[in-house]
Amino acid sequence: MLTPEAAFAKVLEVARPLPPRRVTVREALGLVLAEPISADRDYPPFPRAMMDGYAVRFADAGRTVPVAGEIAAGRQVDIELADGSCIEIMTGACCPPGTQAVVQKEHVRREGDAVALPAEIAPGQHIASAGSECRRGQEALPVGTIVSPLAAAVLASFGVEIVPAIPRPSLATITTGSELAAHGEQPTPVQIRDSNGPMLAALAAEMGIDASIAMTVPDRFEDILDALAAAAEKDLVLIAGGVSVGTYDYVPRALERFGAETIFHRVAQKPGKPLLLARKGGQLIFGLPGNPLGCHLGFHRYVAAAIRRMEGKPPAEVYRGRLLQTIRPKTGRAHFVPAQASWSNDGWQLQPQPGVSSADVFHAAAANCYLHIPPGPVEITQGNDVEFSLFSC
Repeated sequence: MLTPEAAFAKVLEVARPLPPRRVTVREALGLVLAEPISADRDYPPFPRAMMDGYAVRFADAGRTVPVAGEIAAGRQVDIELADGSCIEIMTGACCPPGTQAVVQKEHVRREGDAVALPAEIAPGQHIASAGSECRRGQEALPVGTIVSPLAAAVLASFGVEIVPAIPRPSLATITTGSELAAHGEQPTPVQIRDSNGPMLAALAAEMGIDASIAMTVPDRFEDILDALAAAAEKDLVLIAGGVSVGTYDYVPRALERFGAETIFHRVAQKPGKPLLLARKGGQLIFGLPGNPLGCHLGFHRYVAAAIRRMEGKPPAEVYRGRLLQTIRPKTGRAHFVPAQASWSNDGWQLQPQPGVSSADVFHAAAANCYLHIPPGPVEITQGNDVEFSLFSC
């Protein structure tokens, strides 16, 4: 068996960024830019008033001067400011030639068609000079930028509608088990409802991915092989269940028949020991344990890392926090314990949420992270610091 660290390294090794595509700005949200984006002109393209007030000259500080006109945002400037006058101006408007500062409305006293100006006026106050924010041709969004709403504002400012970005991988899920009742079906007395399929779809949705193919198949070799063939065009396939060593665990053999190369099978961790990773051409196939927590951990720790790598992003951050309850490991494997992480003045505080088994999602439902407990029988006492990784939501 691989250690969790070695398995994680293997995932990052075999996952590769997908080829860039040209997408709309809206589709690019959360994606990584594959080319730099540069300014099409100076920003602002004119000296812009940053306050509602009056365009003024230094020579008129402390004087009462007539208002020679008004300039609203977006209005063509057809007036020049001369000594001995001022022009009322609105936020975002182009300052007229001759403007040396803008004085806020709140700092003047209006007297009919004239205003009394303050005694001190700072050069350039409340004016954003042309090109002061971004120069024409300046690289504003470099390669590797994740398109955020603020980055979308930059793109909109430059008039960019289509951008080259690394896409999200396409995804299929296959849940196996003759004991499973698919969504909408009434389970028999010896069946349970499929929870892994909806959970994997929800985990993928948190990462902005739609599981466009979702299948539930019984523990039959040919059915699993047919499901793999149906998902052959997807970048990523997640198979839940059927990956261990039981009589009806057909997934490893089906992957071999399908022509996939097994990268690793079994990881020294709890839960999720039977984890499998295979590859066929550019497609990655994860075999996740059928137990829900093993399935959840497999996605959280390994599948999510593969997705981020395929999208050109680094792995998620790992944090450290203080245990609020002693943990007594029961195996020699690394243990990933569901917990509730909360922030306080003393840093992260971690309350374990242990269940009765790796199928117990009911206790774990309150968790928002996994504690990373190293292998060994030594208990980790309350107050010690441990590593943990946050769930997406």
